[in-house]
Amino acid sequence: MSIAGILRRWVLVSAVTGVLALIQVPGIRAQAVQPVPMAPSPGPLNSPANGDTGAPGMAPGIPPAAPAGYSSGLSPLEVIYKSLTDDIYSPEAQARWTPLPLSTFFTEGWDQPYVLPTSGDGGLKGTGGSPRFGWINEFGGLNYRAWFFELFYANNVLGPHYRSNGNQYILDYTIFIPFNRRFEIQLDWLTIVSNKGGANNTYHGNIGDVTISPRFQLSESKNFGQLFQTHFRTPTGAQDNGQGVASVAPEYSFWWNAYGNWVVRGATSVTVPTNHAKTSGYTDYNNRLGVGYYLKGRDDAWLHNAQLYLLAEDDATIAGSPRRENFFSLLPGFLTQVGSKLWFAYGGIEVPMVGPKAYTYQAIFALVHAY
Repeated sequence: MSIAGILRRWVLVSAVTGVLALIQVPGIRAQAVQPVPMAPSPGPLNSPANGDTGAPGMAPGIPPAAPAGYSSGLSPLEVIYKSLTDDIYSPEAQARWTPLPLSTFFTEGWDQPYVLPTSGDGGLKGTGGSPRFGWINEFGGLNYRAWFFELFYANNVLGPHYRSNGNQYILDYTIFIPFNRRFEIQLDWLTIVSNKGGANNTYHGNIGDVTISPRFQLSESKNFGQLFQTHFRTPTGAQDNGQGVASVAPEYSFWWNAYGNWVVRGATSVTVPTNHAKTSGYTDYNNRLGVGYYLKGRDDAWLHNAQLYLLAEDDATIAGSPRRENFFSLLPGFLTQVGSKLWFAYGGIEVPMVGPKAYTYQAIFALVHAY
């Protein structure tokens, strides 16, 4: 059996297992009294606009955290509804967060509504800390409740016969839909793709492919989160624009508040084609690793809760192509909260470092809203 066939069966079994686990309502587990947590730091998904006192001690009036391993007693539909609509940003809501160990993956979190994790507490340093921001090209390690528009401009893209072939413009819409504390679905829709292609090699603007990604929170602690997801790309776009690709990409990712305000995050995955589109006849091994620094700023400033980061990405062709190519890029980026509401501005420049260089550079901008 081919690698693609093995992976397709494995992904199908994983998806069925996840759905079966999702509809189970675990019984009441042992209750353990937890101390009242510290007041959370403000961040993109726990904004000071939602009542963060900023006090170094415990925020007044916050109830104790839910005991570890508790059962909500809610039906699966009630858990989904609360995950999508409940308040998750106030100090009272975040006080209900508790760690999710890997050892309880199959028994804990599936019948609990989504809870926004608090900021890290500085990792190895033990002071400082960073909110759990997503980055351009890297929203792994954690589940989110947010959506965003992302604009890509690639300058001087690589065309047929490894020659320059104009520019490329892409508008992407992404939304994260949590079902509970362990599971959510990420939808990515390339709403418009414009570049040169087709028989006449002229500019075409078409709808791109849609990617559906089930995401499973493997574990989550104060300073570390790890996640497994599988990207199912569906061929909804036009091949003239390099779309019309079907593929499966299982991925492991992590987020780590390593030291003080410093964050390290990364991911590893394999992308396997499942159709015969001319742009998808090869298998890629993908890796990302980045480091970022959190800058809180003043809560009443128009721009605050910022983060600067550098993300490295490596994509290696490992099967299906006569050329074993390796693409490596660096992406310096930033993000910042805009105003007092849950809106965030992102920007970055991805620069290929080794060839064949898919483009000279790619500018990426995003407008993110936490809902």
